Amino acid sequence: MRITLAVLMAVGLTVCLAAPALADGPNARDIESAVDSYLGDVQGDTTLIGGPGSAGYDQGFWIRGGQYSLQINLTLQARYEAWVWDDDEDPLDPFFAGGDLSGFSLPRGTVKFSGTAPCSTSYYLELEFGHFGDNEVGRRYRPVNAPLGPLTQSHNYDTLREAWLQWSPSDLINFRMGQIRTAATRQLMVAPEYQQFADISLASAFIGSLMPGYTDRNRDHGFAIHGRFGTQNEWSYLTTVTNGDGGDSVRNVVDGRTSDNLAFSGRVNWAFLKPIGYEEGALRQNTCDMYGEVGAWGFYYADRDDLPHVQVTDALRWGVDLALGYKGFSFTGAASFGSDENAAGADVDYTAFLAQLGYHFPGTSWEIAARWSSYDVDNPAPAFAPLAGQQHPLGNGSVSEIAVAVNYYLAGHGNKMSLDLAMVSGSDAGSTQLFDAYTGYQGASGTSGTGDDTYGFLLRFQWQLAL
Repeated sequence: MRITLAVLMAVGLTVCLAAPALADGPNARDIESAVDSYLGDVQGDTTLIGGPGSAGYDQGFWIRGGQYSLQINLTLQARYEAWVWDDDEDPLDPFFAGGDLSGFSLPRGTVKFSGTAPCSTSYYLELEFGHFGDNEVGRRYRPVNAPLGPLTQSHNYDTLREAWLQWSPSDLINFRMGQIRTAATRQLMVAPEYQQFADISLASAFIGSLMPGYTDRNRDHGFAIHGRFGTQNEWSYLTTVTNGDGGDSVRNVVDGRTSDNLAFSGRVNWAFLKPIGYEEGALRQNTCDMYGEVGAWGFYYADRDDLPHVQVTDALRWGVDLALGYKGFSFTGAASFGSDENAAGADVDYTAFLAQLGYHFPGTSWEIAARWSSYDVDNPAPAFAPLAGQQHPLGNGSVSEIAVAVNYYLAGHGNKMSLDLAMVSGSDAGSTQLFDAYTGYQGASGTSGTGDDTYGFLLRFQWQLAL
């Protein structure tokens, strides 16, 4: 309609301008030339945007025109969750005064835009509008003079979660730049929609909190190179170079609190049996074939404060993981490790383990699962933390989780209901349970002094729709 009006206006304008000349005699050639010039611009604009295009739905709403495409996906997770404290325990935050917590939430309301452009270019944009947690916890920006680091970062709870441009000349080499996902343990690489439980394990949340940009996944600003290779593309890899200070909305070039140091991460994955990709469970495994993948990953960040340039911590994280499946059975296992070293040479060491087993009843919509996960903080000098003089925010000891889940798939992961129950306990007098806004785990420390404490129970019912 706009193009038609533009053409009519152009014709009218041309006639008006040509009126004096017509009074002296007709000049049809000039009029035709003027009209053609306007029509030529309109036709050029139509070609630029790819013509009339087409639209439809195929695992997302899509629009295509010429060499451009756009796909839109939506994820909604409606949840009821309840945290029940053990009778002998109290939360770290005295505001709650030891009271049980429960209620309804929408932890994820995610909109994703993705597509292609000319010259082997693709793009991705993820916006999050979910009900993630308390603003004071979620949007804790750094104090003016506070150094950056995995334990002092401003977590990326902004609406813009992930956004990048990618050039893909081949399966082997893909170059991605923007706000990207960094390498981590397998469960943090699995998209929230493909989780077997309502959310990730306590161990995975712990490892994520030790790296920049953790919310439900780890993200940072920088670039990544990734790809696949092998006779059947059974090998895949990911390497990233990022700022190391998380997904902050403040650009480093205008933030005097940042340093020029970069963080590096990498991951390699080998599908030694039928590949399943980054997904949990056996929903796609309906044959007698086995699937199996093993992965290894690492992350390093030399965190420095540039006022002046002094060491805060040298952060190293790494781990291995395994995914197996046969018929309705599925297994996910992971071992993760880490260390922080400050300028004085003092070390804090971290370990985390996960074992998760599920069974999808063949020919039905039902799946059951159970998992055990644990993390441990080994801090020989309890006063050591990335900020001198502070206690370590994750205590000094072990915390474990035992959980069970039931899933009902109305239409695969696109429409499913999940019910899970977890018990969390500490095994050392200095144990501290981390707070995590997405999983619903509450920060707690043992009060009995014996180190053998049950902190509480987390119940979650979640209905997920993923278009």
